Amino acid sequence: ATPRSTARQLVREALERYGLAPEEGTSGEFVLCDVVGRPGGPGGVWQVEHLRPVGDAERPLVLQDVWKPKSGCSRRFEIRRRQDVER
Repeated sequence: ATPRSTARQLVREALERYGLAPEEGTSGEFVLCDVVGRPGGPGGVWQVEHLRPVGDAERPLVLQDVWKPKSGCSRRFEIRRRQDVER
């Protein structure tokens, strides 16, 4: 990933790298999400405080540089099925 990489490119590359690439043209069913939360739930489970789907044309590494989560929280990017996020 580089600062010029778009969310759409990163999703496609991750799916291909891990052998999860869907049929041609269906990678749009997945979306990169910006997830803010904190570890330490029951059993050390990550507790999500905020989840936002990243726009396909947004640049996640730039986003990471310009916006920091509040103190005590961390950010991670997750790939999720678009239909699950839109619910």
